[in-house]
Amino acid sequence: MKKRKNQQPTPEIVLQNPVAKFAHQFNKAHVFQDKTQYRRNAKHRKQEASANGFLRLFAEAACAVAGLVGASSVTALCSPQ
Repeated sequence: MKKRKNQQPTPEIVLQNPVAKFAHQFNKAHVFQDKTQYRRNAKHRKQEASANGFLRLFAEAACAVAGLVGASSVTALCSPQ
């Protein structure tokens, strides 16, 4: 057989470093917590407490204070329950 020159040389295979290839996926910055502080996350943060309960509480407190002080204008607004 006749030896021929290879007209199209094979492209050089570039060996990739798999550590460097995937480093951006694993090398993430970490934020460390201050362990001297105690913080508890709210269980249902997005649910707000209903305003009706707070308003009723403040109304009862105002009636109780008015009864102790003897303010007749505020006690007239308080209805017995």
